Amino acid sequence: MTYTATTRFENATPVWQASHAWLRPDRKHLRMRAGQYQQCPHCQAQEAVRIRAHLRFGVREWYDQGSLLHCTACGEVSLLGEDRDTIEAARPDVAGLPLTAVDARMWSAKPTFLNIEPTTRCNFECWYCVGRHMEQQDIKVENFAKVLDNFPTVETIALVGEGEPLLHKGYFDMVKMARARGIRVMMISNGSAFSESVIRKICESGIAYISISIDSISPENFAASRIKGDLNRVLDGIEKLCRYRDANGYEYPKIGVKGTLFKHTENELLPIVELARARGAEIFESFQPLNPHKQYIKLYPKEQVRQLEFLPEVSATIVRDSQKALTIMQSVQAFCEEEGIAVDKNGNGNGLRPNCDEEWIYTLLTGDVTPCCQIKAPQSPKWNLFEHSLADIQADHDYQNMRFNLFNGLFPDYCDGCSKTNGR
Repeated sequence: MTYTATTRFENATPVWQASHAWLRPDRKHLRMRAGQYQQCPHCQAQEAVRIRAHLRFGVREWYDQGSLLHCTACGEVSLLGEDRDTIEAARPDVAGLPLTAVDARMWSAKPTFLNIEPTTRCNFECWYCVGRHMEQQDIKVENFAKVLDNFPTVETIALVGEGEPLLHKGYFDMVKMARARGIRVMMISNGSAFSESVIRKICESGIAYISISIDSISPENFAASRIKGDLNRVLDGIEKLCRYRDANGYEYPKIGVKGTLFKHTENELLPIVELARARGAEIFESFQPLNPHKQYIKLYPKEQVRQLEFLPEVSATIVRDSQKALTIMQSVQAFCEEEGIAVDKNGNGNGLRPNCDEEWIYTLLTGDVTPCCQIKAPQSPKWNLFEHSLADIQADHDYQNMRFNLFNGLFPDYCDGCSKTNGR
């Protein structure tokens, strides 16, 4: 859109500044398609983007899901005449009233689900796992207790990270702490550590759900991606866990299956599901292709990077076969719905462009909250759940600005390669 001297717009910058001056589009965001940018009526730069906000007119009349134009070049905010016309057509009661306040804090802000990393140590050496390149350490049990204190509204915890959780000697102590507060516990395991004593502790602890990662029905292919992994040991572990659970009258854990597929294994999703079902698994979680996220690619062995060339076709095969898998197993979404577990983490769209509105809270074993599970570096010392309450973290202006940009689809560089940035 090109503006002329007769273009109608209102300068909304003073109102924006008075409402939340710290919310501002990141000028270094990943570039969107050209059609997502408009000309700023203030500086004329073709760098203005539409932003969702609740708008107040007059003393008390709020219009939800309004739209303002925020320039990433000059920082000015405008209410375009065309948008004012749309609002007044829908709400004649605000006609002629001045814009007096805005609220662009529209991201999901009442999380009940925590994904926290218990350890980065693992007895497998999967070549595609970022955890093998992280410092190998465990969360301290006393620090886990601090997290529970600082996140009092948490209802479900996924004790999941870039390592094998059952290698943490205090793992069941942490589960016990969470269960004592009525918190449901879920986990992902490589399935290699299911000894008789561990199986007994799993069942006694009340862990609701365990997802087992399986990449192939071939022991050779399994070991090639999940290095040092033994497929038969994993399958035997699933069977032993199911047998002990059922023989002793335990309802939980329910056992799910997930995995990563490559070009040479892309057609193995259904055989994996059928094999796991025969051993006692009952929940279908998800399968994924090799992760194309920018932060991961640089860690892959050079000879494996070519796998990314086949990403579209492997992804299409996974989508196709996942639908068939749901005729064999219950979906993890259906299981969580039955259990009252708020597993959906996608939040709300903004109606303008692809965005990210993560409802889960992700925490590294250092206590640092990150924007999502793929960000493995602390973002701010003020976002640490050992030292600060979740309420204080959410009130931090830098944290809010991060959520503001993600909600509006203005992705920072660390989001490059994420599926949510596609089509932006």
